[in-house]
Amino acid sequence: MSSFNKVIIMGRLTRDVELKSVNNGTSLTQIGIAVNERRKTRDGTWQDDVHFLEVTFWGKQAEVLSQYMEKGQPLLIEGRIKQDRWESDGQKHSRLKIHGEKFSFVGDRQHGSEVILQENPSHTKKRTPVSPPDDDIPF
Repeated sequence: MSSFNKVIIMGRLTRDVELKSVNNGTSLTQIGIAVNERRKTRDGTWQDDVHFLEVTFWGKQAEVLSQYMEKGQPLLIEGRIKQDRWESDGQKHSRLKIHGEKFSFVGDRQHGSEVILQENPSHTKKRTPVSPPDDDIPF
């Protein structure tokens, strides 16, 4: 039987992004993200539940996150669930984490993708308008 492992979440960073490097020079960051869930209780009042999740990004994505994101900013993340397992003092432990595969900046333009375009002028090329051809359209 086949399986499917895909997670899409949107929340706010719980701490500033800290970039690390592993032995082979690959960049890594483990971010904390808070996801709010609002639900109605039996008595009709609204209750906000907050879920704190850990997400790991590797390579260029980790570098971009560390450059443009900081605590409190919103982020949309796509990834997969992974389970860490370890043993400590004879006790077996495990926890679920998210392996980030994609992300999108969310929110106002000050903290969104426009920041990347301002920092990288090669993306802001002038375009010359092109007029449509004079040929007759065959319909």
